[in-house]
Amino acid sequence: MLKIKSKHIILIAVYAVISSLLSFAIIYIINNTLSNQLSTSSYIYITFFAFVIYAYLLSIFFQRELNKITFELLSQLEKKLFQKILDTPLIKIEKLGTQRFYTAVEDTRTFYSLPAVVTAAFSSLLMVVLCLFYLVKLSPVSAVIIMVAIMAIAGIYYVVINSLSKSIEKVKKYNEHYFGYVQDVISGFKELMISDKRRKKLLENYVYENRTASYALDFKISFSFLSIGLISQYGMYIIMGIILFILPELGWLKREFVIPYVLVLLFIAGPINNLINLQDVVTRLFVANKRLETFYEDFKNEKIVNEHDKELAADFSKLNFRNIHFNYKNDSADANFELGPINLEINKGEVIFIVGGNGSGKSTFINILSGLYVPDQGDIFFDGERINSEKEIQNLISAVFTSNHLFSQNYDDYILENNPKYKILLETFKLENIVKDDSEESARRSFSKGQSKRMALIFALLEDKPIVVLDEWAADQDPYFRKYFYEELIPKLKSQGKTIIAVTHDDRYFHYCDKLLKFDYGKIVKEDVPANFQNAYF
Repeated sequence: MLKIKSKHIILIAVYAVISSLLSFAIIYIINNTLSNQLSTSSYIYITFFAFVIYAYLLSIFFQRELNKITFELLSQLEKKLFQKILDTPLIKIEKLGTQRFYTAVEDTRTFYSLPAVVTAAFSSLLMVVLCLFYLVKLSPVSAVIIMVAIMAIAGIYYVVINSLSKSIEKVKKYNEHYFGYVQDVISGFKELMISDKRRKKLLENYVYENRTASYALDFKISFSFLSIGLISQYGMYIIMGIILFILPELGWLKREFVIPYVLVLLFIAGPINNLINLQDVVTRLFVANKRLETFYEDFKNEKIVNEHDKELAADFSKLNFRNIHFNYKNDSADANFELGPINLEINKGEVIFIVGGNGSGKSTFINILSGLYVPDQGDIFFDGERINSEKEIQNLISAVFTSNHLFSQNYDDYILENNPKYKILLETFKLENIVKDDSEESARRSFSKGQSKRMALIFALLEDKPIVVLDEWAADQDPYFRKYFYEELIPKLKSQGKTIIAVTHDDRYFHYCDKLLKFDYGKIVKEDVPANFQNAYF
């Protein structure tokens, strides 16, 4: 999922080579000075200190560049993730759940360590290779024995780490479920507060059980990493013992080479441990990468949106829905709900009310109308021309849904400050005494449910689109404002040329619409005009 630019790879490789050569030069000078093979009178100390300073300055420069690479890569991943979320069809999110996005964010953050891992791997491997070549030069047989011992330790570590990858993936799955419980607490806080049994069951049967199992598995993984890390540490002591006590006695290592061997191994003990311990991070990276691949595969778009080069229309005269069908395609065949066939004409300036019982298809149709669901069959025509992209119809629509959300920031083109239209709308919606200035902070604070929907409709009208979709908008208003909405606000919006499509149950106000649609079992079973309305419509 992560693409490292070639210039980054070159930078890391160059640093690793130069840093390893400087480090090897430093240990070479130390080793040969101790064995009296280099004369201090030849100003070798100047070379030594110069190498140390160069290595330090190189590390400072590289760490700065590495941080740039790290944050650039992390930004790349997070931007891609947000883009994927916003490109995902609503039906896919409803089916797979939003908690998948939380764990995807967590997996993305894992890649924060990738550049450091690559750098450590490059530098450590080069350092170990250079030092082993030096050991081979001193004693080929002893060098082979040491390399076999190091590889044996690394092999044990690899086997253990590899066996833990499934456990790490299982922990991620626990976390995914945990985020689902977090979402339940946030979204269902009121329902939890009024039921001790529900709250207790959530905590004890789900949250506590999930966290206990997750932490137990996490402890097992962490302890395994710690234990195997100690094997690498104490394994080096065993190798030192072989060098000090066994190889000289067998005649495979000359006594004068024992000190150089020990010094070199002490020097590369850190890089060797780095390489061995990197398997922990690499395993986590592979698990995170695998999960992200699964995530992107699960959330891939089933239908590619056709983005037109032409400018999208800002107004319309007529919308036609012809033989529209939509099926939720649930896993359980007997639970499927199908909308259609829907045949409907919407004219500019019309006020259309939609009624029907729960599960009748009202909200599904609203999602089709808004371009949130893509029909399985049928066509939508815009002024006689077939729509090829939901963007064409979405460009015409502003909406306030049942579970409306006031964004924390202004993501639209309009501004509130010194906006006369905004001030008029606040007065129109009787909010001028609630929102006392034109700042974004005042407009996006906490409101009651009814006030929140009024603010949402104000924002929708500031978008200045020709079609306004309102899903159960009046249901959360007090009786006074509900009456005001139907008797004054809707006629006013209609006089401004707005097309109003509202889901409602307020039958006493049906005569304020031009067309009333009744949905049942996923179909429009009745389409009336005011002259035909009955006192009891349901």
